[in-house]
Amino acid sequence: MVRKERVRKKYDRWSRFYDAFDLGGVNDQKKLAVDLLELSQDSLVLDIGTGTGAIIPYLASKLGKNGKVIGIDFSEQMIERANVRIKKQGIGSKAEARVADATAMEYPDRHFDAALATFAFTSFPEPEKAIAEAARVLKPGARFSVLDTGKPPGKAGFRYRYLKAVMWRAGYTNISLDVPGLLRKSSFKIIKLHRFSGSFAYICLCEKT
Repeated sequence: MVRKERVRKKYDRWSRFYDAFDLGGVNDQKKLAVDLLELSQDSLVLDIGTGTGAIIPYLASKLGKNGKVIGIDFSEQMIERANVRIKKQGIGSKAEARVADATAMEYPDRHFDAALATFAFTSFPEPEKAIAEAARVLKPGARFSVLDTGKPPGKAGFRYRYLKAVMWRAGYTNISLDVPGLLRKSSFKIIKLHRFSGSFAYICLCEKT
């Protein structure tokens, strides 16, 4: 396991360039991951591993004046950029970004109405703990939309093996991690698993049991 501090430092360094390499930025895959949450206007939403907060404005657009999105990341440099984005977008009344460890969040049990994680768990040093913590802070019946990258069904080809090596070197991202399998072992029921054609990305939509 790669130590957390080593991962944190790498993402701090990456923060200046991250948006340029963020798998297409706020693309249709990320918007679909948000749309599947079917948020109510007053939802309290957690964005796990928010990075520079690119998806936060889209999340906030789904909420009314009583709704709020909180983005967390353990990279201080990423969170600084996320809060600059929030300020520029003028959405500070219903969005904020905080430095936090996804494996030990300072939120009470059953606190959030919904959660999102985009390309996060495959980069976490302790994904099992982060998933268990997500389950703890979500209300029963809450939706959790996970967009990530992984091994496609069947035999993996050269393109997958190449991407796997590149992603590990770039950010200690382990795309061979079976995130849906880890979600099933935790307090989540998978209600939809959608794989994108021509891509290694997938959305795993879950419900907290």
